[in-house]
Amino acid sequence: MKKLLTTFFALGIFGFSAVDLNAQTPPKSSLQNYVPWSEETVHTFENLLVQQDGRVKPLYTVARFTLLQFSGKSTVSFQTQDGEKHRIHYAAWLLDVLFRGDLAKEIPVFIVDDSAAVVEIGVSPKSKRDRYSYSELFPGRAKLAELGAQYAEKQQKYEKSEKDKQYELGRVEGMILTLGRNISSFEYLVGQFGFARKGEMLVNENILPPELTELAKRLDTSEMIDKMPEMSLDQLVQTVRQTPGDSEEERMFSGALRLFFFHANSARGLNIFPPQQKDNEVWLSAGDMMLAGLASKGERPWVREQLSTIQTLVNALKEGEGPFLKALQSFRTSQDAIAESRGEGIHSELEVTLYRGKWFTYSLYCFVFSFVLLAFSWLSPGSKAGKTLVLITCLVTVIGLALDIYGVTLRSIIRQRPPITNLYDTVLFITGIAVLLGLLLEYFTRVGIGVLVAVFAGVVGMFLSMKYEAKEATDTITQLVAVLDTNFWLATHVTIINIGYAAGLVSAIIALIYLPAKLIGTLRGKPNKEFYRTLTRMNYGVICFCLFFSLVGTVLGGIWANYSWGRFWGWDPKENGALMICLWSLVILHGRMAGWIREIGLHMNSLILAMLVTFSWWGVNNLGVGLHSYGFTEGVWGALFGSWSVLGVFMLMGVISWIMERTSSREGLQPESSPKAATS
Repeated sequence: MKKLLTTFFALGIFGFSAVDLNAQTPPKSSLQNYVPWSEETVHTFENLLVQQDGRVKPLYTVARFTLLQFSGKSTVSFQTQDGEKHRIHYAAWLLDVLFRGDLAKEIPVFIVDDSAAVVEIGVSPKSKRDRYSYSELFPGRAKLAELGAQYAEKQQKYEKSEKDKQYELGRVEGMILTLGRNISSFEYLVGQFGFARKGEMLVNENILPPELTELAKRLDTSEMIDKMPEMSLDQLVQTVRQTPGDSEEERMFSGALRLFFFHANSARGLNIFPPQQKDNEVWLSAGDMMLAGLASKGERPWVREQLSTIQTLVNALKEGEGPFLKALQSFRTSQDAIAESRGEGIHSELEVTLYRGKWFTYSLYCFVFSFVLLAFSWLSPGSKAGKTLVLITCLVTVIGLALDIYGVTLRSIIRQRPPITNLYDTVLFITGIAVLLGLLLEYFTRVGIGVLVAVFAGVVGMFLSMKYEAKEATDTITQLVAVLDTNFWLATHVTIINIGYAAGLVSAIIALIYLPAKLIGTLRGKPNKEFYRTLTRMNYGVICFCLFFSLVGTVLGGIWANYSWGRFWGWDPKENGALMICLWSLVILHGRMAGWIREIGLHMNSLILAMLVTFSWWGVNNLGVGLHSYGFTEGVWGALFGSWSVLGVFMLMGVISWIMERTSSREGLQPESSPKAATS
């Protein structure tokens, strides 16, 4: 059996770790060549502060998740016409978008998973799945806007009708809607500083009449603010909609207002200016600044001063990267001083360190390498070389765990919160706890199973964290919803209940090892009873651990619910999920103690426990009911049903093993357990 397992696992690891040595050719750009920014310029830029989703963060973070949303990856690769291949960082890409817009339009960043989507908007496809530049998609921009509005309305009806199938978006329709939104976001970014360029780089300038395009080349937007009468945004909109008078002066004034509105609207979304009043927590974009100056003459000197810093940056770039870097450093120094006086952006550099360090990616690398080492140790189990490889595997796994812990610690420091505040945090935390439990099992048993549990949990958990982050493509350091805004309960109830989740999943991993091993041993007629008993003792202890933390966490959750909502228990889906975990753990332990279930039954029930854990962990949020539904993650139900089906296959292995044992018992062979023993 050892030879069979060795061959199976060795082939499995070589297949798992195989890498395509033929690097994919990056998409081609229409750019003749590309001159990258200096590292110092990129570093200065990425540390600029911006307020987004209620949180002050470095532009580095915004660049990372914006590119992830557009491209599905956090780097940009392309080939210029001179044959050179380029790979640029997301901060450098955003720097191009904001200050070298013409160049950024030619870089292929928009991922299209099915060429049918671009065909629908009248653009010639490149391949089935490819990345397109803004310029390549621009011929279909009008059709994209039309279809995007149509599909957005359809999606809205789908959500309001409680997911009526007739309004459900098709696969290509969903792609078109996403692509339209990404293109629109890109246009806003490119047009952020259009007001400072005097007619250069006007995004969607085709919507402006020729006379306004010419007017934009002559008028200085910041100077216009001083010459305009005070008016609110509503008054501005009403004036713009009015038909201009017949005189040249009236047409000039109307054109200036329309142009001003165009620039103010284009410069929304990137809130890089701290407000003048310290008690105001909302930062402003360039568009907000322009409207604030228009609304109040008293604000205009300050508004002009702030807008002039952007004009200085734009003008400095025309002189070269050196003057631009000096202007950028000056802007950063000024911004940092204001933010520091307000107590904001204190940990922004630490946030850059978090993402630049790629701690979770390197943690995954360590776990994958550990898996490779462990697989090689199976080629010579029990030998000195095999034991040495297991020891090295443990050390590398500890390094992977340390990297995970370090990354989680940085996230906690940045937001001044306990480790868990959202679903993404739970993946990192539960992975770390599961790996730690596996290593502790290995320390106490020294049979190589604990380290396998740790490595498996590490690979799956870190891979899941990366896939979740890429799928959501939004900042994972988020503001808390009101009910969660308490460090005490986050540090107690939330942390403890997730430790219970981790233990329940570790129990399932042990069962995933036991059940196929048991079936293979039974089929070969060479059962390793001591090995099976060791796994069962491990699992029993882990289930006890799971019960303790799940029970304590559930009770603490009830106390928190009583404090927040005025009742200890309300049969909320999340509460029910936690209760089911506690009850099923008790069923397993009592069934084992009473002799109602034996080894096979314990491990099969561990898989049911894992189903309950994953339902409580992920499924409850997607039910859309109850006080604990904090967010919807698309595709979760499919993933859950898929994982439960896999667990069902392993449970079937347990059923087959049990039937074979019963049959052997009736034929007078020596079974593992009494014929009276039953599994549940």
